[in-house]
Amino acid sequence: MTGPEDAPLRLAAVDDHPFVLNGILWTVREYAPWVQVIGTAASVAELLAGGGGTADVVLLDLDLGVPADEADPTGNVRAVRAAGPQVLILTAEERPIPVRRAIAAGAVGLVLKSDPAHLLIDALRTARTGELAVSSRLAHALLTDENLVGHLAPRQIQVFELLAQGVGRGDIGRLMDPPAATSTVDTYLKGPRGPTARSAGRRSTPTRRCST
Repeated sequence: MTGPEDAPLRLAAVDDHPFVLNGILWTVREYAPWVQVIGTAASVAELLAGGGGTADVVLLDLDLGVPADEADPTGNVRAVRAAGPQVLILTAEERPIPVRRAIAAGAVGLVLKSDPAHLLIDALRTARTGELAVSSRLAHALLTDENLVGHLAPRQIQVFELLAQGVGRGDIGRLMDPPAATSTVDTYLKGPRGPTARSAGRRSTPTRRCST
């Protein structure tokens, strides 16, 4: 069954491992017929040169190693965002600092390569809106950023703590103390990227200088 959130979505993907790209293609064909894969590539430059910038969402591997100038996840996210699409990070592991920097650069969520199909599809639905697609793993990564937590209100921290515990987004409001409406929870989830961007930007500056 599909709803308004399942209107046609143009998807592109960047990963330097062909079997990962093939798995993405199979997943969306089987579980999300409303998703049209318009391009896959091993690098950001290749994707954008081939028209990938017209996608609604780009799944972007966090750990591209080839070419060497695309080894910086932050730069890759910014390049895709500058072309227009929303960016959903795809990764095989959870390392809080690179994840936080990718979110600060403009990515809207995180999907593990080992995640079941329904988590990928749910993340695509949220990412297309430009809102933060917060999984339990991403919530944990954000909560371990002391600079970010210092900018969050107690109720926002409570939302992220519940997410980090694996509570579903639709159940968070009723478990809060006092309970909150789903619309209020959604509002809390829209707030983290501003302070994250400021704090991550300060940390990442020395790294960018060393790479030039």
